[in-house]
Amino acid sequence: MTRTILPGAVALLLAGCNMVVTPAPLLTVADQAGGAPLRPGVWRVEKPDCDVDEAEPMADWPKCSMGLVWNGDGTAGYYDRDPVPPVRKTQSTIFSPGTPGVLQAEVTIGGDVTVSSKPFAYVGIHPRKSDDQGRVVAFTLWPVLCGKPTPGDEDSMTKALLPGLEAKPGDPVCTTASKDALRGAARASEPWAPKIIAAHWVRDGEK
Repeated sequence: MTRTILPGAVALLLAGCNMVVTPAPLLTVADQAGGAPLRPGVWRVEKPDCDVDEAEPMADWPKCSMGLVWNGDGTAGYYDRDPVPPVRKTQSTIFSPGTPGVLQAEVTIGGDVTVSSKPFAYVGIHPRKSDDQGRVVAFTLWPVLCGKPTPGDEDSMTKALLPGLEAKPGDPVCTTASKDALRGAARASEPWAPKIIAAHWVRDGEK
């Protein structure tokens, strides 16, 4: 099975099969306008099985933690925790507000695929809390899928692509050149997600 790694954008590991990816970025910084933005600063993906003291610098959080720094300029910062000490990196990341919102991030995808070895992958986002300036400070997210998963074989490519998506025979992922199709897929994918993941803003700054 293919795995898609989003090391900094959402700092979590998602199953790569049946996901929408594009060989080049479909969204740009201009797509971040027109809606409630994510509040810049340190964010953490919520994991009940990972005990994190959020008062500590992000570099000192345990390896099980999933943190990132949202810059709001088309990039996000994160720590690669494989080296010791962890290494700070920056990744191309775009958040496009909407119903639902869509987050785009450059990823690394393994396996035999023809889309690209380093494409851009997408997650849908629903804000669940805002600050007094209207900036999003908590949200849920889920992978944007190619179509409804096959019952009993949810890790495989769908048998029926959503409108506006396409895939080459044998590829475990699909692609699109349409922003409307992308958002439509994000909307349709939410009830199919095996797990809805939550994230929240921690503090201002880069640490």
